[in-house]
Amino acid sequence: MVINKHFLKIIIGSIPFILIIIGWSAISFFNFVPNWLLPSPINTFRTFFLLIVDKTIPSLILVSAINALPALAAAFISAVILGLAIGSSNTIRKMFLPFMSAVYPIPSLAWLPLIIIFVGFTRWAIWIVVFMAVFIRVIYVIVDGVRSIDKHFIMVARNFGYTHLEVLFKVVLPASLPAVITGARLGFGSAWRSLIGAEMLVVSLGGLGKFIWFSQWYYSFDKVFAGILTISIIGIIIEQLILRTLEKKTLELWGVHDVIYKP
Repeated sequence: MVINKHFLKIIIGSIPFILIIIGWSAISFFNFVPNWLLPSPINTFRTFFLLIVDKTIPSLILVSAINALPALAAAFISAVILGLAIGSSNTIRKMFLPFMSAVYPIPSLAWLPLIIIFVGFTRWAIWIVVFMAVFIRVIYVIVDGVRSIDKHFIMVARNFGYTHLEVLFKVVLPASLPAVITGARLGFGSAWRSLIGAEMLVVSLGGLGKFIWFSQWYYSFDKVFAGILTISIIGIIIEQLILRTLEKKTLELWGVHDVIYKP
């Protein structure tokens, strides 16, 4: 019964992809768009698998991981720490909220020209862009998660003689774990989007972003779609297999698996 439920879930989740491939195949078959501009699904998947076999895609993924992971980890940890502080303190919230509101609407890539002036076309430029994209997105979720905690939990902890730090790490953090996990998922999406954009500009250190950018200039649109397909597959693997599993295990470990956080 469990296998059937999982199989049904996969089938339902595959419907949009199947419809896209059918529509894509029809456009290619009837030549509504020239094949050099919109290659058929068969040609795209063939190019994708050839790029895997010749180790092009694995190499690009490794470069993009080096460009993203350090900044992603630093931004997430910083956002969680500061988010807990802002969410649990009215004074700190009043201090930082106007600044956050001013920075939040600005796309991280808009800072890239200024960042390049100071650090050049280096990996630091990519890291800073990714950090900014993740940090501001995650911290909002963490702050909202902390502020949504039932205040009675905190009052009970204080009545038991917990210090401020004990309340923060033994009550606030476990209770806000759904928000933390949601922040991780949103942060990964923000990091991935900003990374690809930054790699298209800092091409000397680019991975998948550089590959897609140069492929379109050489009119190799089968490689462009293969790069996009790679990004999509990585997103599905991280989101569905890693982060969802981590979310379930973490919440069960902390005993808050029945709490559902929705941003």
